[in-house]
Amino acid sequence: MRHPLEKLPEIVAAYSRDGLYFASIRLSRAGVGRVFELGISRASYLALRRVFQTRPFDALPGLRQRYYFEWPHRRNDADPNRCSGTIRIEQDRRSRNMEFELPQQLIANLLWFYEMETLEPARHLRCWLPQDE
Repeated sequence: MRHPLEKLPEIVAAYSRDGLYFASIRLSRAGVGRVFELGISRASYLALRRVFQTRPFDALPGLRQRYYFEWPHRRNDADPNRCSGTIRIEQDRRSRNMEFELPQQLIANLLWFYEMETLEPARHLRCWLPQDE
């Protein structure tokens, strides 16, 4: 099942600063878009780095890939802290849904963004206007 892109949180970046780890999440609601900075664990940071290193398409100059958190997700029965989440990777007009092992806390945060009807619940997070739409 393909969800509309305007509903999906886009994972823009994962980075470290001053020994802490962060992810940038782009979200649009009611035609308003923002990029939010979310504090994440080291395990979440490493999981997102693995996602960003995945290249299912040709590496053509000038074509960037975009990463969206998609339904579904599932827990590992043997270890509930280990979960699998679906990331839609898009490049130009092509897309592919891929499953990645992601920490439960990261999936919970991405679900929180996904379920937001407005940007208001995230107003306490550092945010900025997207550079490109």
